[in-house]
Amino acid sequence: MLKNYIRSFLMIFTEISNDELRNFQQENNKRYLFSQSFDFANVLKTKKQNYKILAVKDNNKILAYGVFIYFRYKKYFYKVTAQHGPIMDYSNTKLVKFYFEQLKKYYTKNLRVLCVRVNPFLNEKIYNDVKFIEYNEEAVSTDNILTSFDYKALNDDLFTNPTLAPRCLYSTELKPDLTTDNLIKNISTMAKRSINKALKENIIVKEIDIFDNYYSKIFDNINKNTEKRINFEVRDSTYFKILKKILKDKLHLMVSYLDCDLLISNLEKENLSIINDKSNLVEKLNSKKINRDKTLNKIAKLEESIIFNNNKISKITDLKNIYGNIIYLSCASFIESNQDFIYFSGGMIKELSKFNGTYAIMYEMLKYAIERNFKYFNFYGTSKDFDSEDAADYSVLQFKRNFNGNIEYFMDNYEIRNAIGKIWKI
Repeated sequence: MLKNYIRSFLMIFTEISNDELRNFQQENNKRYLFSQSFDFANVLKTKKQNYKILAVKDNNKILAYGVFIYFRYKKYFYKVTAQHGPIMDYSNTKLVKFYFEQLKKYYTKNLRVLCVRVNPFLNEKIYNDVKFIEYNEEAVSTDNILTSFDYKALNDDLFTNPTLAPRCLYSTELKPDLTTDNLIKNISTMAKRSINKALKENIIVKEIDIFDNYYSKIFDNINKNTEKRINFEVRDSTYFKILKKILKDKLHLMVSYLDCDLLISNLEKENLSIINDKSNLVEKLNSKKINRDKTLNKIAKLEESIIFNNNKISKITDLKNIYGNIIYLSCASFIESNQDFIYFSGGMIKELSKFNGTYAIMYEMLKYAIERNFKYFNFYGTSKDFDSEDAADYSVLQFKRNFNGNIEYFMDNYEIRNAIGKIWKI
């Protein structure tokens, strides 16, 4: 008892620097998402966005931390938010109580901060794909602690409030027995078919240099096309340039494209090979040394293949005349964040979706994540209404489900307000 009392007494609630957070995260492998990383803090610093990293230390050892963003409200005031944070061992109720009690006291002194919002990085519910399995008792305990300190659950997230984190994610655990060789066997039939089609049509996946104006315009064009379609704001190349300067090799900006001349050339070569096979069969047929009916069937199938390829050549030629030789199909951004390889954003040209550029990118990046031993391939946010076909992102979730993951249903965003915040409708 005395030992526990002393440890509690030694705990302090304090602001820490980006460097302290970096050193801690590099030395520890506890899971966190990008919005609670030292890299994200550096992004905020570069953008001149106010933030604080608030931690609990014991004998100078970090036990808990949260990156809190200051969103300006009515010029003078702020709403302060931790997205997918704070990070701590939520089974340690003494630590949880201490952190949230001290956080409340810390901001009580600052009248300019109307409210503080937290989003405990803890799954509230456990799912198998989109099927509910059970509640997490640690989340129940954490909710009781938060409400005891007057934190109120908002029942709100990114999909209705862009300053909050998405409550639900979809992620695939990259288990040790999953390899680049058997990956294609561990995804849905639809994904397998789409990837194989993209491979057959020589869809090319490439990492771009966002500082090259040619590629930044392509990235913006695809994202703007997507933004109009889904009615959801997509970040532009200016933001990704900031990210790239800070994250460097931990940020991957990908595009997929169709090289019309290459595909036409391959189809023409395939036709020459088919014509050669057909000639050989005709010779054998004339020699009367093989089964006539079977040979005629084979010849008919080869002729069908030639017609099919010629039709495809004609269609690709038409596309080339409209779009040019290189046709960009889709784009995506990925972030390496400790245990998670995050599919951060994606876009595509809807009318060119039949070429499966998005699947081509996903296949290459899944292989990349497996080769580098990431624990999770994180498809990032999905709305809480994931079981409703009326959800705004329903089709996007169905795409993610092709890669055999699970919903991660985190605790709610909680808010505590100061006296002014309680009076105003904010």
